[in-house]
Amino acid sequence: MTANNLNQQYNTIEQNDEIDIKRLLFLLLRRWYWLALGLFIGATGAWLFVKYTPDKYQVNTSLLVTDESKGFDLENLFMEGMMGGSGKASLQNEVEFLRSYTLNRQAVDNLNWQTSWQKKNLIIWSGIYLNEPFILHKSGEALNPAGISIYITPLSETEYVIEADGEIDLDGQTQKIAFEETATYAQPFRNEYFNFTLTPKENSGELLGESYRFSFIDKSKLTTAYLKRVNTDYGKESEVIKLSIESTEPLRDIHYMNELVRVYLELKLDLQTQTQKRSLDFIDSQLSGISSDLSAAENTFTEFRSKNQIIDLSSQGSLIMEQLKEIEQEKSQMQMQLDYFKNLQRYLGNIQSADQLVAPSVVGITDATLNALVLKLSELYSRRKVLAFSARENNPSLILLNQEIDQVNHHVREMLVNLIDNTQLSVNTLNIRYNRINQQLNNMPEQEQQLINIQRQYELTNEIYTYLLQRRAELEISLAAAVVDIQIIDPAQFERLVPLNKSPLLILFIGAFLGLLLPGVLILVIDFFDNSIHLQEDIEKLTPLSILGNVFHSTEKSELVVVHHPQAPITESYRTIRTNLQFKLTPGIQKVIGLHSVQPSEGKSFNATNLASIMAMNDKKTVIIGADMRKPRLHQIFNLSNTKGLSNYLVGQYTAKEVIQQTEIENLSVIASGPIPPNPAELIERPAFLQLLEELKKQFDFIIIDNAPVSRVTDGLITSRHSDLNLFILRYGVSKKNQLKYINDIASHGTMNNPALIINDIKLNRLNYGYSYSYQYAYGKGYAV
Repeated sequence: MTANNLNQQYNTIEQNDEIDIKRLLFLLLRRWYWLALGLFIGATGAWLFVKYTPDKYQVNTSLLVTDESKGFDLENLFMEGMMGGSGKASLQNEVEFLRSYTLNRQAVDNLNWQTSWQKKNLIIWSGIYLNEPFILHKSGEALNPAGISIYITPLSETEYVIEADGEIDLDGQTQKIAFEETATYAQPFRNEYFNFTLTPKENSGELLGESYRFSFIDKSKLTTAYLKRVNTDYGKESEVIKLSIESTEPLRDIHYMNELVRVYLELKLDLQTQTQKRSLDFIDSQLSGISSDLSAAENTFTEFRSKNQIIDLSSQGSLIMEQLKEIEQEKSQMQMQLDYFKNLQRYLGNIQSADQLVAPSVVGITDATLNALVLKLSELYSRRKVLAFSARENNPSLILLNQEIDQVNHHVREMLVNLIDNTQLSVNTLNIRYNRINQQLNNMPEQEQQLINIQRQYELTNEIYTYLLQRRAELEISLAAAVVDIQIIDPAQFERLVPLNKSPLLILFIGAFLGLLLPGVLILVIDFFDNSIHLQEDIEKLTPLSILGNVFHSTEKSELVVVHHPQAPITESYRTIRTNLQFKLTPGIQKVIGLHSVQPSEGKSFNATNLASIMAMNDKKTVIIGADMRKPRLHQIFNLSNTKGLSNYLVGQYTAKEVIQQTEIENLSVIASGPIPPNPAELIERPAFLQLLEELKKQFDFIIIDNAPVSRVTDGLITSRHSDLNLFILRYGVSKKNQLKYINDIASHGTMNNPALIINDIKLNRLNYGYSYSYQYAYGKGYAV
């Protein structure tokens, strides 16, 4: 193979970055026990997860925001027509209402939960809502701080161990609470922070061996937690609001969701009827005062008639009285309306006075537009009050609501200006009429004048009282007929729980997959950062040089395994290499084989001696030269003397015949390295080395040169120029991948003649897919040059 061909093949190898599935599979299977362990851990972990993880469910409830009117209140019906549409709050506002802290805190307060209990199941704590094995009675005098987990371990039928370890915040300072004591059932447990009594619900002997824990509930934190957990959703086209919560204690959360909806509906109805209730309170306050005035006027009227023995007024007196009564009644009505208009004018824009708004119809104002606007304004203020609990000032819903309030306020102000002027004008007109008729009264007898005034005052008060009673009855009917415009479609209940846990088979599959994935990734990562050669594929991908053969791992103590163990697999390896040499060398002409390694400890001398031995055992006269004069080993392997050898020959001390030593192996001779010289490279470069090879070619069929590592010294590179075949030894698990680049550089520059590779130390006791086709490689691809 020429240097140009090597360069082309080397460039092709560098560009080939395709993933080798076969190699990846081998890398994984080579450490199958890692995968087996990972699979066991993953599957076991998944099984434990399935067995001990509490079941998780989704608790659901749904509400329909209907277009129902508020009972038979004609004023509300009229308001809806005036303001356009149904007057129903938008779904977004209703959602904000449901998510308000005030509403959720009211639900928590109504449920009156004091403690939260859990039971230990192996290593998992599971909630036991309404299945607590104890009755706990706490003393109101104790602090009993919330949020501290208190552990209960039953000891006997009468005693238990109680312990706690946590921190609380008292007056801005952190206080640590830690204790462990033995307490008695049905007896108060007291310390600096706690005071409560624990009593078993059933036979306390059945609790032995179990572990429980509980904590006193902080209602503020519980409310905040529910605000985070409760999810709300509504469709763009539908009028349905859906509430859901993920729960491991479904019964607890079912109770909470239903209580939340109940409080929401109650508050909605309360807000919806606030105007009527304020009007009713206003009428009650008026009736309270008028009732006293009516009683006093009635007594005065009766006493006056009895004292003065007057039964009826004259016809003229009756006429005057009726006229004055009619004017005073109109004037009283007008004055009441005028006062209402002025008060309303003061309340507009004042959020603090929003609760004092009273419907105009209560004081007899029949203006339908004003009635509708005031009721609308009252509703908007109520919605803003609720929304302000959970929304900030920059909340879009709150901004839109404020804009709508400002718009309604503006319309009401414009109306009030005209209404006040018109009402004041009407009052002035009535005053003029009253003064004119009152002059006629002055012309009548004094006694009749007094009777007219007393009777007029009585009848006027009675008519106002009757009017207010009538209005009160109308409001009570309106309140009794009021219904909230929200309907529950589906309450939260067990039948509608949605399981959220994944399928046990799926979890086991995921656990097994992760159990295989993690060690698999670890194996590939280790391989990525491992620069050592472990597979024949590593070599094939990194060099175009042919592989002459694979040498199996030797388990024998002897280094001459082919001699002492002729039936061993490693001996068969060398027989294969010996056969392959016949295809690499021209018989009778090419005889010199150089063995090299890039680094020490790759098995160069071991392979040189066994390769020489196997060739000699095939009746080939073979000589092995110890060219590694810096660290000689050949004489030790063959039990020979190193007093004279190659170094002596190269300096002219001995002849070739004198340095050749016969081994115990027939047809195998050795030229030891000899005494270590100070200048091995310079000695090898002398013509004497070439002369030695020429002499040996005449006597031997094969000459094998055992060289020093080429990355350390240049000795091997010098001898390689005289070798017909140069074999590099690569050892699995020892040789590095970057050594192949070094070998490729040497081969591509033509520094060596006819380079090839031998893979050393293949372990048969491990999976090695490279071995299964090593011979095919050697006979096929290895010689396609």
